[in-house]
Amino acid sequence: MKNFTKLFTLTLFLASVSLVFAQATDEKEPGKVDDKKVAKGSKDRQNQTQFFGEEMEAPLHNFYRRKEISTPLQPSYDEDSAVYQKKGKREKQQQSYKQNQYLFPARPRDQWEIGVNFGTAFISGDVKPFFSRPVGFIQNFGAGVTVRKALGYVGSIRFGYNFFMMTGRNWEPDKNIKYNAALTGRYNPAVNYWNNTALAASNTSDSINMNRLFFHNYRTNVHDIHLAGVVNVGNIRFHKERNMVNFYLMAGASAMMYVSYTDALDENGSVYDFSAPYAVFRTPSANQGNVNAKLDKRKEANRLLNGILDGKYESRAEHENNVFGYKQWQILPALTVGAGVQFHVAKIFTIGLEQRINVSGSDLLDGYRWQQDDYAGFTRDNDVISYTSLNLLFHVGGKKKTEPLFWLNPVHHGYKKLGDVDPAALAEDILKDDDDDGVPNKLDKEPETKKDCPVDSKGRSLDSDKDGVIDCDDKEPFSAPGYPIDSNGVAIISTNLCCDTAGIEYDSEGRPIPGTAGNLLPGGAGPGGGTNGGPNGGKGRKGSGGFDCAKMELPGVMFDLDKYYIDPQYYGNLHQIAERMQMCPDMKLVVTGFDESRNDQKFNEQLAWNRANAAVDYLVEKYGISRDRFIVKYQGGKKAATGTPYEKKMKNKVDFRYSNDGETGDSNPPAPHPGLKAGSNK
Repeated sequence: MKNFTKLFTLTLFLASVSLVFAQATDEKEPGKVDDKKVAKGSKDRQNQTQFFGEEMEAPLHNFYRRKEISTPLQPSYDEDSAVYQKKGKREKQQQSYKQNQYLFPARPRDQWEIGVNFGTAFISGDVKPFFSRPVGFIQNFGAGVTVRKALGYVGSIRFGYNFFMMTGRNWEPDKNIKYNAALTGRYNPAVNYWNNTALAASNTSDSINMNRLFFHNYRTNVHDIHLAGVVNVGNIRFHKERNMVNFYLMAGASAMMYVSYTDALDENGSVYDFSAPYAVFRTPSANQGNVNAKLDKRKEANRLLNGILDGKYESRAEHENNVFGYKQWQILPALTVGAGVQFHVAKIFTIGLEQRINVSGSDLLDGYRWQQDDYAGFTRDNDVISYTSLNLLFHVGGKKKTEPLFWLNPVHHGYKKLGDVDPAALAEDILKDDDDDGVPNKLDKEPETKKDCPVDSKGRSLDSDKDGVIDCDDKEPFSAPGYPIDSNGVAIISTNLCCDTAGIEYDSEGRPIPGTAGNLLPGGAGPGGGTNGGPNGGKGRKGSGGFDCAKMELPGVMFDLDKYYIDPQYYGNLHQIAERMQMCPDMKLVVTGFDESRNDQKFNEQLAWNRANAAVDYLVEKYGISRDRFIVKYQGGKKAATGTPYEKKMKNKVDFRYSNDGETGDSNPPAPHPGLKAGSNK
């Protein structure tokens, strides 16, 4: 076992040195340091640059600018699917997050931490730890390996193995060895310090009876396996991307396999004569008896003990009976707790300092448990192993994984998302219009509209007459509904509208029903009888086939606030009105403009007049309808319209209706308030 311990310790040390050297060699750039090369071209000791992508040169949160402020930087893993489990819940969660279907990003795949450690171990018990010069460190030595995996950004779990070799020695004598089986010959008859003639006064160098006296010492070897939870302290940072220093606490369970020995026999296999160091604690006068050991006696006592003990620890120290173990090794459960600090040296390598203690349920790790009296009483406290170590830690698991999560800042992702909101870029993105149709891409239902084609509010090419030919290709964008069209979108209609369309029946959407037209002859006489006069006075209201012009509904036109510009969306309404006036050439319409834009009646009246005339002018100019077939009126309210936007718009319009029998009026009335500018025609 001793050979195994030496080989294991040497292997750990050489492996650690090799890994550190390899890391330093891999990162080192020989020759003179070039600032630009260090900034953009050289290998980066701290940052996993493969996860930064476009951020390396991005105008926002530029990698190099951030690096001037703080390093290491947080890996930008949120858009890189390589760090998520393929075809698993994490990838599904991340895709949902990126598509705004889930609030939280998935946890990235992160590396494992594998470490080796070396340090000083000692037992806090009844026998004091012993460090002799110049090999004291080797006498109280520990080494081990650990494997750690993050459970999250704060918590992780660690598995470890350690070997401890611990040495102790009291420099003042102990008198109570009556119940110590290891020193009274019950384990080995040669180890008898209770009743041994060789220790009688006549046989000792200082003529002092040394029976019932012993300078306790031990060497304990321990194989320790522990499983512990680790919690980071201070990993969450609100004013800095990352920590270069990481503090943590740990707690868990340990299983120890140990054996304790004592140096009780000299090289000849005989008990030691401790009379010389014992004499240090006796006063010159025998009448005064023994005195308490004092610190000023320690140096001399230790000097004498060094000359007596051979340091071979050949005898088994007192131990528990009937305890499970292997050969001389006994297995002991323990609670392990500790704290440590790690330093981020490089992106795959950190150094740590750790203090860990194992609290056992045994008082025999140091081979001593009896009080200094004549009764079989135990000492007060169980033994505790303390291990102070230097840890060399490496991140392993491949380049497609981030560093262990306990090195990353969990609030970074939220801060980054907030910082990525660039108002100028956001506005540009919202208003971006690739087909230049006036409708942003975000709202455009037809993102590749033909150039210079009119569109509706959703970016779709207008087909005002719904004949299947979009307006920009339609030679007649407002064809009469219900008629066949040619390749240019022009309705194929007989030129004698008043006769050929007399008696047409219309469906619920105002479209003629094929086969329902009569056949009125020019002049009003048709095969079914009746005349074709004007709608007023009954003359011409009905023609052959029962056609009645007055029964056709007339749509209106609505206007935006302070406008008398006719929106193209109402061209179809005006087309229907013109069509009906062509079908009934003797029919007259009353056109009334309305406005309630402001708390100013004169303004409202003038704007109402402007609107009525705009509608009439459009019909006259576009369709060649005689102006004397219109009776133009206007109404302006005293107060501005109230209510919803729709309700307000309904009070800013032009209505059309058939004139009543005998109704007269001016087709081109003068402006109510000449010179008053009311509204805009744009």
